Amino acid sequence: MPSKGMKSGNGSIELTRLATAYLASIAFGTTFLVATLTGVDGLTALWRGTIAGGCALVAGWLLAAPVVDVILSAIARDEAKRAAERAKEDEA
Repeated sequence: MPSKGMKSGNGSIELTRLATAYLASIAFGTTFLVATLTGVDGLTALWRGTIAGGCALVAGWLLAAPVVDVILSAIARDEAKRAAERAKEDEA
């Protein structure tokens, strides 16, 4: 969820969804693989992986949006600074 002062664009929303999906996939896969390799029953491993994936999905929804907004803002700020420096060099 973006902060009140900042409005997210479509790109930010897509990046947030992508980051959340990767986080949930990695959490599910890792949990399922570790449970299977340690000898847990298949259904139990599936259940544990599903719970871990669901927890990661909720955490991703809450945490990924502010992180993506901060990263995109930093990239935009750096690009604006470079453009200003290029404009100064072109004038000189």
